[in-house]
Amino acid sequence: MKKIVTTAGLAAVGVMSMQAAPDVGLTPIQTSKLWSIQANLRGFYDDNITTVPKSIAQDSIGVEITPSIGLNIQRDQTHLGLGYEYKLRWFEDRDPDNADNSHRFNLDLTHDLSETTTFDLGDEFVIAQEPEVLEPTGATRLRSNMDAIRNRAHINFTTQLGNTFALMAGYRNDLYNYDQDGVGSFSALLDRLEHRFTANLRRQLGSSQTAGILGYQYRLVDYTSDDSLVQGTFLSPEVRNSDSHYVYAGLDHTFTTFLQGSIRAGAQFTSYDNVGPTVDDSTASPYVDANLSYTYAEGSNISVGVRHERNQTDLAQVGGSLVLDQETTAVYASIAHQLTAKITANVVGLYADSSFGDSLASNASDEFVSFGINLGYQLNEHLLAETGYNLDNLSSDLGNRSYDRNRVYIGLKASY
Repeated sequence: MKKIVTTAGLAAVGVMSMQAAPDVGLTPIQTSKLWSIQANLRGFYDDNITTVPKSIAQDSIGVEITPSIGLNIQRDQTHLGLGYEYKLRWFEDRDPDNADNSHRFNLDLTHDLSETTTFDLGDEFVIAQEPEVLEPTGATRLRSNMDAIRNRAHINFTTQLGNTFALMAGYRNDLYNYDQDGVGSFSALLDRLEHRFTANLRRQLGSSQTAGILGYQYRLVDYTSDDSLVQGTFLSPEVRNSDSHYVYAGLDHTFTTFLQGSIRAGAQFTSYDNVGPTVDDSTASPYVDANLSYTYAEGSNISVGVRHERNQTDLAQVGGSLVLDQETTAVYASIAHQLTAKITANVVGLYADSSFGDSLASNASDEFVSFGINLGYQLNEHLLAETGYNLDNLSSDLGNRSYDRNRVYIGLKASY
């Protein structure tokens, strides 16, 4: 299927959690047939199963079972992908509910309308409890003890304008809905609808290795809960509604066949229309999204990146002052290295610094560090043995938020 090069990065999800690196493209098993199935079985130890301060943390061993199924239809002009994943995570020492059940549904459709125009449509629906799954943009690092729903849908159109210009227009919708309700609950703090409209003009510069981008994005955040944000007096979550205008320029460059880079840099202008006359209702902040990827050997690659943007937060009030959102800088890296023909190592890392503006807490911040390492041994074409370790550390200037979490696991992954 003919592909038109489009602007990468801006319409993608902000990289704020690196518990697991996403797969890039389809695996050989997925491309060899119409459908594929996979099942993971892991035994694990988690030393902080509720993401609370170390002094009150509870640990547990457990078992994780993750079956999944995928459908991939490839035609000359069309690709359709459908997927479903179920995860059961059982904890030996967690009361009163010792099991988590999560579900993930995926849809991906790409179609070439003509030689110069293509569109892609996608949707991901998730029911889960873990913060890195529910809030990949980092709105919360804290675990919900109840189910929550996240749905992310997008549609993008790209058309070639002559030999040197291309235009991309897109829309994305994010829905968040937490079961935990009541005053100051996750529902009050984080239930919302987000709308993003994007337009990018792309121009080839000199050769096919470099392209310049001029872009604009409009983002609207609408909180939807009827619960109060705080105790004592009713404070509607709608007070934190906002709209943002992004303007930016960027470059995509292919240094070699094995080394590519991308950067977007500009400004984000955010307004809060419901806060009232006592709080400044607008702010301007930098916007940056840059990444570099290098394939240095067969089966081995490294990717690094940085992203700076305003995003939502699970803090609503500090010292009597309203917290509207947070401004986050995240630096991330991932390495996949083929140690031998059968052994592969994967390492991911993230450092994120989030400051809370538009309140008396503006000098306070959260610092989050995430690190993961995985070793896999390919027993045969269909069976992989693996072991790994994940670390999460949240260090906060505010309240009783800080925690450490260490997880180790060993298991088998079967694919067919």
